[in-house]
Amino acid sequence: MRPLSASLVILSLAGGLLTASLTAAQNDSLEAREIASLLFTSDSFDPVFSQAAKVGTSIMKVGLEGRLGRQLSEDEARRLEEIFTRAAKEVIPRSDFEAHYVDLLVQHFAPQELKDLAAFYRTPLGAKVLRFSSVMIAEGNAGVQRILKAHERDFHERFRAEFMREFPALRQELERQQRR
Repeated sequence: MRPLSASLVILSLAGGLLTASLTAAQNDSLEAREIASLLFTSDSFDPVFSQAAKVGTSIMKVGLEGRLGRQLSEDEARRLEEIFTRAAKEVIPRSDFEAHYVDLLVQHFAPQELKDLAAFYRTPLGAKVLRFSSVMIAEGNAGVQRILKAHERDFHERFRAEFMREFPALRQELERQQRR
């Protein structure tokens, strides 16, 4: 299977895992549906899609670069991410994400906890917490990227050493391919 095709299959499977249909438990919890709806306002939904686009794009980028035999330029990588985000928003309805979160909320919170949580999110402080969560996603991810970048070289060296030790047969196969 070609790298791009494998990437698309992986993304399709990941997208399938994110979507969920309404269950009987969801129908029993108006609070869970209200909370999920509040969690996925446009302020919080866009950063979630942006992060998903970064992950999806990195997978697709590797496949494309392998097929092209070169690295994508920064502009090409940026445009690829924009295409991924746009296509995902057009194809995957927000309601699928909300339904998935309703399932999670119903699984992990008791009915009274859901009522209390919904009541809290209706307060000014609760609304602020929801707004702040989108800031945390966007700014938190940017901070994580900076931290990872600062340690990128050390990580690559350590990962390479561990990989070579753990997979000697793969190492030999890679070395043979590089000599060709």
